[in-house]
Amino acid sequence: MMDKEEKSKVIKVFTDVRTHRSMASLIRRHSTNRDDVREVALNGLELGGCRNLLDLGCGFGLFTEALKGRVHPLAVITGVDVIGGYEEAFLDTCKNTGLEGRFFSAGASLIKKFTSQTFDLVLCSYALYFFPDAIAEISRILAPDGIFIVITHDKNNMKELITVTKDILKKNNILKEEHLPLEKIISQFSSENGMEMLTPWFGRVTTVDFGNSLVFRPEDGPRIVEYLSFKSPFLLSGTNVEMEWVVHALSVQFQQPSFLRDGFTISKNDRIFICSSPLKGQARR
Repeated sequence: MMDKEEKSKVIKVFTDVRTHRSMASLIRRHSTNRDDVREVALNGLELGGCRNLLDLGCGFGLFTEALKGRVHPLAVITGVDVIGGYEEAFLDTCKNTGLEGRFFSAGASLIKKFTSQTFDLVLCSYALYFFPDAIAEISRILAPDGIFIVITHDKNNMKELITVTKDILKKNNILKEEHLPLEKIISQFSSENGMEMLTPWFGRVTTVDFGNSLVFRPEDGPRIVEYLSFKSPFLLSGTNVEMEWVVHALSVQFQQPSFLRDGFTISKNDRIFICSSPLKGQARR
């Protein structure tokens, strides 16, 4: 996994709220699905009575932001993220969303300290693959009539970009294994295995598929490089590869007319899992 230097680079990029906002705008412009996946996840759910909320891997609060006007006006939301630099942005999001917020800079192990059947609503977007072992504890802390909502990638997330990156690493005798560490991380909880991992802990699990692709036209080479630069700390984490070198090598390749003759499409399909009726120990067995 990531060493100390790599982790520092990831934290620097992922706590840059302005860059995140800019990249979110770029992604929307090039997405085939213009809906907000978090809005899709919440649509149709009765959340007006939810007062005690938890956002795991909260980042600076994109999922929390989507709760505006949907939950109890006196709701309190707890954000948990291993990156402490998110605290100010997350609490600002809570304030702008009309929610009282608190933030813990900690890993998913913090969940073990929460009282059983505490939370009416638990959110987790693009993070559960980092800590899939926490599912049992999430079931424990969810209220009997509570809801747990997960958004995750499918196993082919960014496969086209990953393939190009691996080709460059292999040509330079850098990549020795078949898969990047990122691929292994995503496979820990994905669209494909999520149902199997959730059903032992929840009596009801439904899914909503969110199909999407990022489509770049031949003239969009610089935009692909911009996207790649943003994703590189995550894409290359655990490889011990100099990120700047790889980004430069990919930039050269993406800007060659022959490479982008027909444009470039990046797979971004997700699945939403909506879980309820947490199961007690006897039922799990």
